[in-house]
Order: sequence, then C-alpha cells, then structure tokens
Amino acid sequence: MGQLTHTGYVPERLNTIIEELQSGFKRIYGNDINLDPDSPDGQMIGLIGQIKADLEELAEVIYQALDPDHATGVWLEQRAAYAGLIRRRASYSYLRNVVLTGDPFTKIYSGAVVSDPNKNRWLLVNDVTLNAQGSAVADFRSESLGSYPVSEKTELKIEIVVLGWRYALSSYAAEIGQEEESDPVFRKRFFRSRAKQAKNNVDGLVASLNQLPDVKEVMILENSTSEPDKNQVPAHSINVIIDGGDDYLIAETVFNRKTAGTGLFGQTSVVVRDTQNIARDICFDRPKWASCQVYLELCRNQDFTSIDINAIKVAISQMTFSIGQSVNISRLYTPINQTQGFWVEKLFIARKGEPLKAQNIDINIREIANIHIDDIEVIVR
Repeated sequence: MGQLTHTGYVPERLNTIIEELQSGFKRIYGNDINLDPDSPDGQMIGLIGQIKADLEELAEVIYQALDPDHATGVWLEQRAAYAGLIRRRASYSYLRNVVLTGDPFTKIYSGAVVSDPNKNRWLLVNDVTLNAQGSAVADFRSESLGSYPVSEKTELKIEIVVLGWRYALSSYAAEIGQEEESDPVFRKRFFRSRAKQAKNNVDGLVASLNQLPDVKEVMILENSTSEPDKNQVPAHSINVIIDGGDDYLIAETVFNRKTAGTGLFGQTSVVVRDTQNIARDICFDRPKWASCQVYLELCRNQDFTSIDINAIKVAISQMTFSIGQSVNISRLYTPINQTQGFWVEKLFIARKGEPLKAQNIDINIREIANIHIDDIEVIVR
C-alpha cells in the first residue's frame, strides 16, 4: 500500500498492485495457476487491483488537496481559513433610476422582471407606483450574481406583464457586480497574506489592506531615495494605490502599519486620530478609470455566416485589467475568438477620444484600463 514519507505521499501504482496479487495467488494455488487477463482468476485480480489502485489515487488526491498549491474549491477555502481568509463571493449588478412609463397610478410590485438586449433578466427591487403623468424611476438588480453590463438609454423588455405598464428605459449604465473570486485569485491572496504578520514593511501593509472588505487590488509605490522618483513619489515616502474598500478603514490600516517617519503621498486624504487624539492626515490614491475604445473589422469564413456581434462586444467589455496594466492588443484576440464564424481583418485600439492604432495602450501607474461595451465598434465585411 501507499506510504507517507518525509517527501510526501507515495501511492502504490496499478502495475505493482497486480504483481503483488499475482504473487499471492501463486503462493496459495501454485505457480501453474492460469493468471492470464482473460482467465477467471486473472479477471478477479484485475478487478481487485483496480479497486485498490482507485483508493490509492483517492488518498493521493486528498493529500494534495491539503496543500494550498494544489487545493481547489472547498479544500482551498479550508486551507485559507487558517489565515482568517474567506472567498469573496459574487455580487449583483444594478440598474439605477430606470425610467418606467405607462398609465397613471399603475402599481408595479417588487420582483417584476425586465430583460436587456443580452437576454439577462433584472428584478425590480421595491414596489413603485407611476405618478399622475404615468412615469416613475426605480432600481433593478440582476437576477443572477455576477457582472452584467448594460448601457445607458437602453430599452428593456418587460418580461412579466403588468396591466398599465408599457415601457422601461435605463437611465445610467449598469453598476457592474463582481464574479465570485476564482481559485487562482483566492490562492494568490492567501499567499500574500503570509506577510500579514510582518511589521512596518510594504508587504505587511499590502497583506493587511487586502483583508479589508471590498478591496479589489492594492499596489504600493515606495521611494527610499532622497529625491522624487519617476512616479512622482516624494523622497522617503510610500504611495498606496487601492481599488475598492472604505476610505476610513484604509486610512486606519495605513496609519497602524506604516513605518514611523515614512511619508505618505496621494490625492485622497482621510483624518485618523492616534492614541493621543492627535489628528493625522493619511494620504493614498484611488486609481482612475482609463476609458479605451476598440474598432474591429471581421470577415466571414463563409458567405451568409451569422456572427454574434453582441457576444463579441460583451466578451471584450468583460476583460479585466490590473492597476497600471497596459492594454496589450494581442490579449484582445482571446475574447474575440470565443465567437466563431469569422477572421479578424483589422483591430485598432486607443484611449477614448484619441486616434485608433494597431498598437498597445500605455496605462498610467495610477489608472485602470476599462473597455465599455458602448466604446466597441464591430464591422462585418
């Protein structure tokens, strides 16, 4: 059977198990016993051997699942729980102030359903009654957890008929929800949390900030020289760049973890009081959105081939970028090619409002690239 050694679990493989069973049968019944694979005894050895080999493989899988490097799903959540971490769950997307029109004083009850052009369903959050002019505004949330983009001024289809309600129009682009934290992202956050107990260093501060609710990403720029650096960080200072999370909790964490005498740089300033009730200004930066646009020309593989243009736009708009990550034009081919039936003739990208070019988009260290579905143009030749 398998052995637990100082290098890990070493399972017994099927060929070794078969050899041991054959040797055992020969000791009992003699060396002249017929153990060919198609013989009755050979068949029994094969069945018993496969059962034992499956158990050995199960033991190996369980052993590997105890290692965070290999654990997935619930097993990874159990390992991360020892560090006080839980997986970030998915959240709903929201449509705010949707304009509803119909007959005056029509009451529409919460749970009423509309759908967007992508066939995603949205539920009315609260009861609403149309006014004397036959209109009202109300909030809707996505029926399912996750990211569901909808543009402003989008007509929504009423799925549940309500007498007197005839029209729904989005006022703003959807507030995009989050997908559940994936295993690779969760594992990365777990590994970074190992620095949590470090005192007064950048790694420890990053780990602590990553544990705050709703924090998506943290980057810290450090300048240990006596002159401002290329990122405009002053001498002997740090610049915390953080996406998501509560301002005060962030400031409090930075104050508690930064090294004494280290300067802080950033456009967001929050006052935190120390143990002597002295006000301290804690500065950090929020990354700004860098809106980008995409122009795409496609050629059909065959004449009259149907191409789902909207699916291409949705796939591109759902791409995510890290703080300061440039938009590499070659990366866009992956979401584009999720849809079939064409080949790409032209692909140009640029910051919104700038000339389109077939080259990468440089993103500032304090920006996050974003491609909205309305800024994607797809032409089929």
